[in-house]
Amino acid sequence: MGHSLARLSRARATSRSEGFDVKEVLYPGFEGRPPAESLDAFFEAVELQVDIYRLSHKHPRIYATGFGALVLLGLRARAKVKDLPAVIQGAVPWQWAREATGGDGEAGEQARLSLTDPAAQEAFVQAHLYSPLDAAERKAFFNGFVTCTAFRDIYRWFDSGWLASLEGELAARPPAIDGIRVWLGGEDELIGEEEHRAAERALGASWPMERAETWGHFPYIDAPGPWVAAIRALGV
Repeated sequence: MGHSLARLSRARATSRSEGFDVKEVLYPGFEGRPPAESLDAFFEAVELQVDIYRLSHKHPRIYATGFGALVLLGLRARAKVKDLPAVIQGAVPWQWAREATGGDGEAGEQARLSLTDPAAQEAFVQAHLYSPLDAAERKAFFNGFVTCTAFRDIYRWFDSGWLASLEGELAARPPAIDGIRVWLGGEDELIGEEEHRAAERALGASWPMERAETWGHFPYIDAPGPWVAAIRALGV
């Protein structure tokens, strides 16, 4: 996920008490970090972190949400992490990437700027978060957007041409999409089941899907206890 330092603060305290940790993959350009110079450089930075983390964990798994699911599939297409079981929580934003990205990335910059407005932030919280945020949590959450220098690149790189290439690469190696399961939040108003189905149709996949009726798009914020318990049940 992007800007996960703020998003995972509640869940990490709970997971550590359960005897495991949730490690963030720190995307270039997020949370004030320098952006990657190219999509290849972006993936190389992610791959390096995953390789380091997996050396120190007995049973590593990948958890990807929203845009992070596209990153996961990009890694699989690059013949990376194909042996690591993965959970996609919230559907892969396939139609979003096909329809909203491309060009010079200006749409990404506009999306970022829109979330610097206090009124837009309040509307986002009311629509997509079901647990109150204190002032510090809210500031940290939205600073993840405000300080992100990668929005323009993300919208420019992960476009319909990249998706078409990804479809071809994964179709040539069907095992690359194995070992993935999908979690859907019954209250997720941001990315719904149809996005998941669009990704399955595009890739010829049929992933096991589980629905948590009370979860929204951010269960690690809204319901850190149940979310951690669900992760624990996977056998980490």
